[in-house]
Amino acid sequence: MTHSCDFVTFCYSGDADKLHQPGQLEKQVLSNNYPFANVIVVYQRCYPQDYPDFNVSFNVKRSVILEEDMYNILMAFNINKSQYTSTIDKKHHWKYHVVNHLRGVTLAKSEYVVFADCDCWMKTNEGSWVKQGIEILEKNPRVFIVSPNDGEEKRLTQRMSQQMFLTRTREFKEANFNQPNWDGNVKVPDGPMPEYWAMLEGRMELHCRNIEKYRYVLGPEFRYWHYQW
Repeated sequence: MTHSCDFVTFCYSGDADKLHQPGQLEKQVLSNNYPFANVIVVYQRCYPQDYPDFNVSFNVKRSVILEEDMYNILMAFNINKSQYTSTIDKKHHWKYHVVNHLRGVTLAKSEYVVFADCDCWMKTNEGSWVKQGIEILEKNPRVFIVSPNDGEEKRLTQRMSQQMFLTRTREFKEANFNQPNWDGNVKVPDGPMPEYWAMLEGRMELHCRNIEKYRYVLGPEFRYWHYQW
């Protein structure tokens, strides 16, 4: 049985031109080897009409997020706490790393959804990691998201990555990403960078800690690559 699944990727003015290079979006989507019901591209602080149109074998739905849209997106998901913001690291400003996924999931219509940064796609994919991930989500209600392999071992963990993952659409929409039961400490010994806790990945970890759920990372036969344009 093939379950309905949507694919969501994102870009901003710094990488939209690369996503719009001939064949790039098609390569990214098809690398997953799964018949997605919908492909959605979220444009953050830029406009799709400023770039060449996609020449792809599937329909693409586009959505634009401007700076003035971010407050309403966050409020719609009850995200309302003050956050740590680095005076040095401008790249990981937390709002920019939360709103894309929230907009994407509001547009998703399928039972499952894959989120992927536009510079992330599959390098080895023996079968389909999406099919494998859906099977895991079907069997194990304690798994919140499934990720393709990141170069480390297959594992079950509450440490998250937002680069590329699969989840249940409805559950993701209903998740508490307002950092439940968190003491606000961003400087965890041997922990991730301070910005992590306000970005979506840190919020997913705090949500999973609160309800005892996990991220399942697949084995190396399902390896993705972060190309870091």
